[in-house]
Amino acid sequence: MVRFVVRAKKQNNKDPRTTVYKYCIKVLQSAKHAIKLDKANGTTMWRDTMALEVDALKDMECFDFQEAGDRPTGNYQCTTLHMVFDCKQDLRRKARLVAGGHLINLLDNKVYSSTVKCIRVKLLHVIAYRIGLNTLCGDIGNAYVNAHTTKKVYAVAGPEFVEALIGKIIMVRKALYGLATSCALFNNHLSNTLRAMDFLPIIFDRDVRIRLS
Repeated sequence: MVRFVVRAKKQNNKDPRTTVYKYCIKVLQSAKHAIKLDKANGTTMWRDTMALEVDALKDMECFDFQEAGDRPTGNYQCTTLHMVFDCKQDLRRKARLVAGGHLINLLDNKVYSSTVKCIRVKLLHVIAYRIGLNTLCGDIGNAYVNAHTTKKVYAVAGPEFVEALIGKIIMVRKALYGLATSCALFNNHLSNTLRAMDFLPIIFDRDVRIRLS
């Protein structure tokens, strides 16, 4: 079994442009590929998915748009923006706008972010069951971009955006996915939010919080 897994990994690493299918749906490699495929199929499915992602980020005030050629000066660093595509189990298409964090200088920047230990979560489930508490779970949509970025970053709008925005300068204001500091910034933002709601960390795990009534 191990031999087959290693062989499959080697085959996948030969060419990063190898076509990938998920639930029999072709997973795209770029926004240009998505637009080309939509035209070939006579649909707008992937373009609608990209527009949905960009609109969500705009609603969260993630970007400031400037005219083409109006590049910022000073300590601003230029990066790229690209879409990462996926297909969900119900065959809904998903697109995530990601920044090229490898192009950003990370000198003297905090990037570490702790996470709750799995054993702590399991123990909490046992405790909740034992004392008769209801267990609820939730999800934070576009989690990282709830936090503001500390990096001065900009990019040039490409085919991921509507035609009217292509070529314009995008000032990144939020902790966009792909930036190495985004996870730590969101962790700090979430901690401050929970602390304001009187949820305090326990001694044994700083990522487990409790509010005493």
